[in-house]
Amino acid sequence: MLEPIIIIIATALLSSGITLVCAWLFFQRMWRQEMERRLRDLHDDIGRTVEVRVKRAVADAFADFNTGDVLREATWKAARSGSDLLSDGFNAILGKKRRQDNP
Repeated sequence: MLEPIIIIIATALLSSGITLVCAWLFFQRMWRQEMERRLRDLHDDIGRTVEVRVKRAVADAFADFNTGDVLREATWKAARSGSDLLSDGFNAILGKKRRQDNP
């Protein structure tokens, strides 16, 4: 009398377990595919964003560089640095002390 009840309960538990495993595998596969798709989309979006920002930064840098005042300032700084290097080099060769820059 007890044996048929145990068989029914075991069959129900086994059926439930198999159903849960199958559902878990199905949802895990679907979830993984969805996450991979989202990751690809995010990667593409980030790539486009970085590309646009880099292009904008380069364009801004060239626009600033082409400005006459900025170019003139950069030229004067380079000339001053060059003349300071030459002066320091000549002073070192001649044994003179290094001159102090005024802040």
